[in-house]
Order: sequence, then C-alpha cells, then structure tokens
Amino acid sequence: MNTTLKKLIYTSLMLALVFVATVVIAIPMPLGYVNLGDGAIYIAAALLGPKFGFLAAALGSALGDYYLGYLIYMLPTFLVKGAMGYVSGLMFEKSKYVQGVIAGFIILVAGYYIAEVIIYSNFISPLSSIPFNGVQGAVGAVVGYLFATKFKKIFSGKINF
Repeated sequence: MNTTLKKLIYTSLMLALVFVATVVIAIPMPLGYVNLGDGAIYIAAALLGPKFGFLAAALGSALGDYYLGYLIYMLPTFLVKGAMGYVSGLMFEKSKYVQGVIAGFIILVAGYYIAEVIIYSNFISPLSSIPFNGVQGAVGAVVGYLFATKFKKIFSGKINF
C-alpha cells in the first residue's frame, strides 16, 4: 500500500477515535465537559508518533468542540490538544509513557488557563477552571496510559509508514 495513503488512513482513523471519544461520553460541566478524548489522544500519539499524533489530536478535538457547540474553544483546543499529541508522541517514541502523559496533563491545564486568560481578558477568573481541567487531564492520562502502553505492545511500536 502507498505510504501516503497509509498515513492518511491511520491518521483519519485516529482523528475519528479522538472525535468519538470526545463527543460520545461528554459529561457537561459549568466550564465545559469531561470526556475520554484525551485518552484517545495518547493512543493516537503512541501509534502515530508526534506529527500525525498532532493532527489526529488537534483536528479530532476541535471538531468535537464544534459538534458540541463550544465554538469559542475550537482554536485553543486545536492548539492545546495538538501540542498534547505532539509532545506525548515525542516522549512515547522514547518509551517514556509516564513522562508523556504527565507532559500532556501539564500542557492541557496550562494551555487552557492561558487560552481563558485571553478569552476573558483577565488572570483571575480562569483560575476557577484549573481544578476542572485537572480532573479532565487526570482521567485522560490514566485511560491514555493504560491503552497506549497496551496498544504499543500489540503493534510493536508506532505504525510503520
């Protein structure tokens, strides 16, 4: 199979997984929603590596925000979740799974804090979303770590392009 076609297919599948994990189990909260999309981001990063993990994470998550009506968060989500996929993918390539999910957790919490500082034009009110983002990040980190390490063993590394 053509390498470019394989990249497109696998990245599209992981993008769809991120999207579905984001919107199917979306528990609404006052400042957003809790979902399993972050867990899917770690799976995509482990299987696809940093570049394609970025694409699957950024596009799948931003489309999830669009579908659920959180349009104001689409661009921040694209950047934050894409960075999670990229950095985690770099760490996973070195078999540093714990460090990869911790880095993703930090990117999630810090990234959304910075985004909300810009959106709300102050440094104080976004502080209230840190615990919520922490819960979201922790759920995603645990789910992602468990599945990413198992899938990585099954596929003996990232999917070869």
